[in-house]
Amino acid sequence: MAARKKTRRVEATARKARAKTPDAPANVIENVQQVWLAGMGAIARAQKEGPAAFQDAVAEGFKLLTRSRSTAEQMIRDTFEAAQGSVQTHFGSARDQASETWDNLEVLFQTRVHKAMQQLGVPSADEIRLLTRRVADLSEAVKELSGRQVRARRAPRKAPPVRAKRKTRARAR
Repeated sequence: MAARKKTRRVEATARKARAKTPDAPANVIENVQQVWLAGMGAIARAQKEGPAAFQDAVAEGFKLLTRSRSTAEQMIRDTFEAAQGSVQTHFGSARDQASETWDNLEVLFQTRVHKAMQQLGVPSADEIRLLTRRVADLSEAVKELSGRQVRARRAPRKAPPVRAKRKTRARAR
């Protein structure tokens, strides 16, 4: 009933407004009146349906919350994965750059040590390998020669000629 009284008041107010403004287009006033009446009807329906409409609104709100949460979680996951990929890329780049710098430093250090050792007259690894081979070859040659000498010594020798002993004079004291 309250809605009907309000509707009658609105209609009366609209008639008075039309009477006061004869120049205003009737169409605009009629549209405003219809919007007002639609709003009043929505209020009346909400009062009548009350708890059921409230439950529907709660259910619709819960659905909306669930959708927004899953969307937000997906966005967070995507952002986290993108950030993780970016960090891994930057970390890999930094690691590669550090490794390259370390390799360059190692080469520089080896070059300088090699030059210093050359200036001091220390033989290089290649020179030591060459000398080791030569020593091994010489050792083999020495073994071969000493083996020949042993065989030669073992062979029977001719007896040396016997010398006559000299007579020695006794010394006078």
